[in-house]
Amino acid sequence: MLELNRLKRGEKMATKEEVIKALEEVKAKFEDPTLKKKFGTFTKNMQFTFSDLGTSFAFEIVNGEVKSMEEKEIEKPDISATTDSETFLGIANKSISSMHAYTSGKIKVKGAMTDLLKLQKIL
Repeated sequence: MLELNRLKRGEKMATKEEVIKALEEVKAKFEDPTLKKKFGTFTKNMQFTFSDLGTSFAFEIVNGEVKSMEEKEIEKPDISATTDSETFLGIANKSISSMHAYTSGKIKVKGAMTDLLKLQKIL
């Protein structure tokens, strides 16, 4: 029903498969040798919630390495981001600035400011 209402208003909605592909690309960035150094001691549970898709994906990151990425919701993530699928894909493909998405309320994030600033390098 939510999807139908969005389509009636002319809003686009990404598919779950497109979101998973973009999340896999985020996961792969943790393997970049340059970024790997910056995330060496980074150990956090991170959750992305997609309001339009009605789903969440959780990352378990241990010492800068993504140990798991699963479609699930965690009770108390260290870092959480809630957005719609199109905004996330826009941030992932650099057509939308993450800062603009944040200041315009298109993405809501929770977590320590130092962690959020560090994650800008990944997104």
